[in-house]
Amino acid sequence: MKRSKGACALMALILVLCIGGAHGLSGFGYKVTNSSPEIGLIVEDFASAGAMKQTPVQMGYSDGGSNPHMLDLDDVIYLHIGEVTLTGARVKVNDIRLTSSTFGPPGSKVQGVDGDYDKGLRRFPPGLPRIVHLDDGSIMGQYDIDDSVYIKVVTPLDRIAIGDIRLDSPAGLPGSRVSNLDFDVGAACSVLHPGPSFNLWLPGARGVIRFYNANGNLYTNPYGMIGSWPSPPIYDGPDVVYFDVSSPASFPRNFGYLTPNAIRMSE
Repeated sequence: MKRSKGACALMALILVLCIGGAHGLSGFGYKVTNSSPEIGLIVEDFASAGAMKQTPVQMGYSDGGSNPHMLDLDDVIYLHIGEVTLTGARVKVNDIRLTSSTFGPPGSKVQGVDGDYDKGLRRFPPGLPRIVHLDDGSIMGQYDIDDSVYIKVVTPLDRIAIGDIRLDSPAGLPGSRVSNLDFDVGAACSVLHPGPSFNLWLPGARGVIRFYNANGNLYTNPYGMIGSWPSPPIYDGPDVVYFDVSSPASFPRNFGYLTPNAIRMSE
């Protein structure tokens, strides 16, 4: 029995280390495969309850580049959690940097001591941003393990363009921006999620953004009855965020299981 418990503890530690790794195969932009250590793990929907606001999950950009009031290659893109990304919204703790920043690499989470904490965010024009894929894999017409994945932040909507963000692509590192001499400029793309709220199963979506609740935290309404619903999971620092492509679950508890082709959206 002691040996069995010790083996289980060791396996659990290995799993946590594999999932929590910030670099290499398990880092930002990593695509889950059949041999990934996190395959089959439960990932939770972002949900709000009481004073806890974790929806919507949208994207915005900090206008710090060379062209004020316009999106350019120097602006930092964020996954913004718990607030509609209207102009005037501000970067929050545990928002995720989707492109390189002075304050952290793509996939890193914002902390309260970081220089970009509480920076103003700007919204994208209608129809943007969206998550797309190139149908360059082995199964034409379907999203598969070999397809490249991008975050589209500029028009046209059906082609990769200068300024779009790579998540998983042989053309550049995760979080890199497409530039004018890159071979993926002009490649035809198809929608994986049309945005702007990536936590919702919107028409045309093939997945949603969910998180692995690494520390198991649950929200408890201090003014609610004991055991009353809802008590959704709390998204915080240790949790890992994914674009999950498993099927939607039924009400009231919404979750998915990590399957091949899910994409890691945080370190």
